[in-house]
Amino acid sequence: MVATLIRRPTDGLWQNPDFMRLWGAQTLSAVGTRFTREGLPIIAALTLDASATDLGLLVALSLLPGVILSPFAGSWVDRTRRRRVLIMADLLRAAVLMTLPFMAWFDAITIGQVIGVATAVALFSMFFQTADNAYLPTVVDKDQLLEGNAKLATTDALAEIAGPALAGLAIQTLTAPFAILFDALSYLWSAVLLASIKCPEPPLVTGEQAPNLWRETGEGMRFVFGHPVLRPMTLCLATLTFFLSLFAPLYVLYAVRDLGIQPGLLGFIVALGGISGLVGARLAAWAGRRFSVRKVLIGALLAYGFVTCFIPLAQGPLWMAAGALCIGQLFGDGLYVAFSTNATVLRQKVTPDSLRGREAGTVHLLTGGLGLVAALIAGFVADWIGIRVVLWTGALGIIASSLWLLTIPQDADLR
Repeated sequence: MVATLIRRPTDGLWQNPDFMRLWGAQTLSAVGTRFTREGLPIIAALTLDASATDLGLLVALSLLPGVILSPFAGSWVDRTRRRRVLIMADLLRAAVLMTLPFMAWFDAITIGQVIGVATAVALFSMFFQTADNAYLPTVVDKDQLLEGNAKLATTDALAEIAGPALAGLAIQTLTAPFAILFDALSYLWSAVLLASIKCPEPPLVTGEQAPNLWRETGEGMRFVFGHPVLRPMTLCLATLTFFLSLFAPLYVLYAVRDLGIQPGLLGFIVALGGISGLVGARLAAWAGRRFSVRKVLIGALLAYGFVTCFIPLAQGPLWMAAGALCIGQLFGDGLYVAFSTNATVLRQKVTPDSLRGREAGTVHLLTGGLGLVAALIAGFVADWIGIRVVLWTGALGIIASSLWLLTIPQDADLR
């Protein structure tokens, strides 16, 4: 069944060796990322007995450097070779993550180190994501962007199936710090494959003026907020990230402490989201070819918000609480993948190559900044009035985020 969903030998990109290397670079890395995503909160919550406020700070501080630097990172990415940025980001993330098992060997991990590792990994991931969004159109044709993004989303979905379950078992068997070592090795694998890509990047468009990050950053922001499609799309992504970030510091704490779900079972629950995401990746390509992008984005985001409401509804006996989380994962992740894949394709199609780094940097600035604020609010408010209220706010806010999309022009059909 999985093979049927993810492979059709007639697909053009299966014959593109550089795309296959790029895809392969992200596959194992995507699985490894789940080890860190699950592992860091578990180290903080169970090993270091962190509070909701501590976990809010963990998420917020990890976002801060990216928020400050993301617009300048976009300008810099537009003036450098993007594949080089991807490789360096992978190598640096691997080096930072390796410090956790090293310190765990001496039983010397502190909450400060966990926050520091999360901050560094998030910073280098911001550079990677900014360059990655701009790099994909280099290795695929414009009319293959939907197919390429759908295949990358399929990889994330498969990683969401295998990653959390493997991470949960590895964390229970090896402890979280040593399980995270797998993520470090996955980044090394990614760097090797990226280095083997042979497709040359287009010549850099530097313009007639000398490099000036402040001026070029301003040009990128003016382009995004002056564009009739990118402006509402960016504001929607920023608002959506704010409300999703209310979940980020609290989901593991909510499941493990409030609902009494063990890490192993939680890993399998999250893995259900990967199955949903796998279907969502195929749905994204199908819907993107048959309906206007505006209808796909609004419909997918509204449905995703309603399904997310099952998470704060979780309560009662273990089977009932776990069942509610399963519904949220099994349906929600696929809808989010369908939304985000088409949103990415839309952004790539309407943005000139010379501005793709700055466009991504502007998006990261807004999403990261609001995500940071939301993570701080989530931790403090959850300790004050309870986690469930914060999660309800996040779910209803996802629904409200779709209102921005109503201002996308009716004729914005870029299929």
